[in-house]
Amino acid sequence: MLVHLMLEVYNCDRELLSNESLVRRVLDEYPGRVGMEKVSPVHLYDIETSNPLDAGLSGFVVIAQSHVSLHAWPEYGEVDIDICSCKEFSQEDAIAFAKEMFQSDDIETHFVIRANRSLRPEEPDPMRYEVAMAERRAKQAAVQHSAPVAAEVR
Repeated sequence: MLVHLMLEVYNCDRELLSNESLVRRVLDEYPGRVGMEKVSPVHLYDIETSNPLDAGLSGFVVIAQSHVSLHAWPEYGEVDIDICSCKEFSQEDAIAFAKEMFQSDDIETHFVIRANRSLRPEEPDPMRYEVAMAERRAKQAAVQHSAPVAAEVR
């Protein structure tokens, strides 16, 4: 099962939506705010399109369970946020964080349950998990042993 929360936050301050450090912080903190494991750095882009009114900041962060993405349009005072995850999370916490960070109570929410036929179990099979972890440790050890050792400079 895959849960997908889509938030459209309206009537946001244009300065907030143009603030790259704030938008980066929102993406960086969102996984922790909803109990997810962040597995990538924040990827943030200043988007220029053929329509200059559609310019803004767009970004995402990969989580172990899927992703969090965000698109901010200062011209329209709007930010759209998607949280997609194989792990259930608190919609209320996700909504409260968006309201807090973008200082608006004008929010539209959509919640969809997807991948109902997915073969991914909610809890991994313990035996398969242990085998996969042993393989990961062996691979990491091999990489560490094959790394070149820096020569001492005299």
